[in-house]
Amino acid sequence: MLVSSPAALPALPAVMLIEAEPMLRLTMAKFLRSAGCQVVACPDVRSCADALAAETVHPALIVLGARVLDAETARGAQRLRELAPDAPVLGVVDVIDPVVRESRLPAGLRFLAPPFDLPDLLRAVRSYLRQAGFRLPELGLLEA
Repeated sequence: MLVSSPAALPALPAVMLIEAEPMLRLTMAKFLRSAGCQVVACPDVRSCADALAAETVHPALIVLGARVLDAETARGAQRLRELAPDAPVLGVVDVIDPVVRESRLPAGLRFLAPPFDLPDLLRAVRSYLRQAGFRLPELGLLEA
């Protein structure tokens, strides 16, 4: 069951991070944790979907950090929308496959446009979490 009312929200928002590249996944997860998020980091959409189906995590936000958004990832993102309909999905991809561009992407999937850096990612995450009623501590220079 996903958290839906602000009164029931945990102190730290859960962000589900999907990133195939191990070092990038580690870096992004560490950065988001230092900003005050609980982070569940997954190497692919399937392992994220498994965690959601098992109800082991109830994300306030899903960050899809794939290097290339291809048809398989787009189908997986659609599955995430079904498993966590209240959690917005933020894509931080470098390239969108032309086949995906022409097909229908999952509802609610938004993108952080490249080029972006970790402070840009944090600003986008903060924006989504604010909309869900969360407040992360201010970190000063990270967001400059």
